[in-house]
Amino acid sequence: MSKLTARLGLLAAMTEPGHSIADIGADHARLALYLVEQGISPRVIISELGEGPWSRAGRAIQSNPCQGRVELRRGNGLQVLLPGEVDQVVLAGMGGDTIVEILGYDWDKAATFRRFLFQPMTRPKTLRESLSAQGWRIEEERVVREEKRLYIVIAARPGQSAPPLSPLELEVGPLILKADDELKREYISQVLKKLRSVYRQMINSPRADIVAAAAVYREQTDRLEEVLDAGYSEGHS
Repeated sequence: MSKLTARLGLLAAMTEPGHSIADIGADHARLALYLVEQGISPRVIISELGEGPWSRAGRAIQSNPCQGRVELRRGNGLQVLLPGEVDQVVLAGMGGDTIVEILGYDWDKAATFRRFLFQPMTRPKTLRESLSAQGWRIEEERVVREEKRLYIVIAARPGQSAPPLSPLELEVGPLILKADDELKREYISQVLKKLRSVYRQMINSPRADIVAAAAVYREQTDRLEEVLDAGYSEGHS
């Protein structure tokens, strides 16, 4: 039985059951094997580009009794898939800019898959900006702690109907901003700390244009403080 880390466990929990899935950049294939072992997905395609990760994934599949329901392909990004070949696509464990590069290779093809799960290790704002520009709807965002680090997972659906995100929603996440659990509030606190640092650097700049631009960061820090205060009050009412 495959065991998952907290980060991969959240991806599994956010997977819609009963649908085919592709895990792009699956490394040890743990998520894919877990999904078929648990009956969450009837079929998973996984892909790797590099020789080492591709070989590791192959060995993991060969030693698993569910190997017939997991297919390993070697290639780059969504190029290993036919349009609409699977219902859901997982892009996890890579930077937000890398995820955008994979999607941007062919946005039209990416839109043929019904639902995506993203787990950006860095630059989630870059990913949200691209999804918003394409009109994709972010339908779920969750935060998980693994060891000492917080990770986010974003579920998004292709389409052209989603309203544009505000600068603060791009920075933090439209659903994380709801601050409806403790981990989301902790994540917001981390973003707030970063924005405060940027604001302090800008406000002390000798350049007038940078000082003027700092007002945007001040507005964002004020808004996040309000969100946290409201969330704290609701959680302790």
